Amino acid sequence: MKDLNFEDELNFDEFPPVSTEKWEEVIQKDLKGKDYKETLRWDTGEGFEILPFYRTEDLNKLKHSAEPLTGSGNWSVLEIIEDAELSEANKLALQALENGASGLDLRLNSGRITSKDDLLSLFENIQIDIITIVFGPSVSSPEVINWVNEIISDRDLNTESLDIHFPADVFSLAVVNEKLPTKERFDSYTKKLNTDYGSILIDTSAYTNAGASLVQQLAFALSAGNEYLGSAPELATSLSFRFATGTLYFPEIAKYRAFRLLWDQVLNEYEVSNSSVKILSETTLWNKAQNDPYTNLLRATTEAMSAAVGGCNGVSVHRFDEHFNEHTAFASRIARNTQLILQEEAYLSKVSDPGAGSYYIEVLTEEMAEKSWKLFQEIEAKDGFYECLKSGYIQELISESRNKKIKAYKEEKKTLIGVNKYQPEEETDISFVETQKHEVSSKESGDMIEITPIKPLHLEAELKKGDA
Repeated sequence: MKDLNFEDELNFDEFPPVSTEKWEEVIQKDLKGKDYKETLRWDTGEGFEILPFYRTEDLNKLKHSAEPLTGSGNWSVLEIIEDAELSEANKLALQALENGASGLDLRLNSGRITSKDDLLSLFENIQIDIITIVFGPSVSSPEVINWVNEIISDRDLNTESLDIHFPADVFSLAVVNEKLPTKERFDSYTKKLNTDYGSILIDTSAYTNAGASLVQQLAFALSAGNEYLGSAPELATSLSFRFATGTLYFPEIAKYRAFRLLWDQVLNEYEVSNSSVKILSETTLWNKAQNDPYTNLLRATTEAMSAAVGGCNGVSVHRFDEHFNEHTAFASRIARNTQLILQEEAYLSKVSDPGAGSYYIEVLTEEMAEKSWKLFQEIEAKDGFYECLKSGYIQELISESRNKKIKAYKEEKKTLIGVNKYQPEEETDISFVETQKHEVSSKESGDMIEITPIKPLHLEAELKKGDA
């Protein structure tokens, strides 16, 4: 077989460029005269109406550059370690790491880790310098940071190789637990969070799982992050963010790309440049079904794909039956292997920012960025995220989005397979496990202010109410 000389033997003249007008003529003919911009426009239900195709000229209209936003396509496969005795948690962690996981998402009860010895038990035989570690929201960050510092010193580890995310989002905790620290206590708390090697994690997943829209998720993350920087500017290069990923495949990809652009814009105000923010993702819980549970496997797959293509640095896939079953090794293995297939067989980890330059994704990225920035500015004009959470404005926005979402599924304007369409013949009594509240230790909480809470959305249970 002779070698192919691409320059000499491939003639691209046989594929002449086709103008947008020519494409539109063909489409209009196929649609029998109808306007494709009306007939084929996709209403996402998230405030975006997307055309079926975009062209090179659409990129020329963008304000941002259609360049890759990430330098690597690889991400950490995070194994969710649910609440368990420390010895059992260590066992589960080791099994996960031996079977493909490259990081741990530690969601332990606040009473599990109360000392350095507890951490030593949890990390026994685990090389914390070669994996990603994400501490759950119930862990006391300032104390854990100090204990981890001691363990790092004891083990003589290179801090540059560490990828550890410490929970510090008092806002997401407050909106679930109904109690917000006073502003003075918040400012005092942020001063204790600085770390030379890890990230301070801002978590927006609670808002998503309560019904927040894509634009709200981005605006809330920006505003919450800005609130931390306003209190402690030295955290500018230390913050990381966690989002929940839904099944709107392309919009979710655009969400993560838009956030990188927007967060860079925020950091520029603090005179910080060339900072690549770390973004974590988890699959959503609000759209998972008990009545048709195996469709959850498919939803989790597309959600993990969106996170991967969107450039997330770490992804946690929830068990397909997490809402209604106790932990099983089978369900955890399937969740883990969902990501491993995307990495090892679909090769998604081999491509850096595959959405860069895509007409469709780039246009959607910019539109999402503009709308999110506008809402961010509205929140800032109301004195910022802290005050908007205290006054209930954030909760009102989420409630509006939540009700709109429920209404769309009830009226079957949107489809959730196995729930409001193509349901299985035999139905199951819905009995979701409520999300556990995460208590903050008294040392951190200080004086507290009661605020309006948000509740997790379980769409299947909400739709069942209409049958009562």
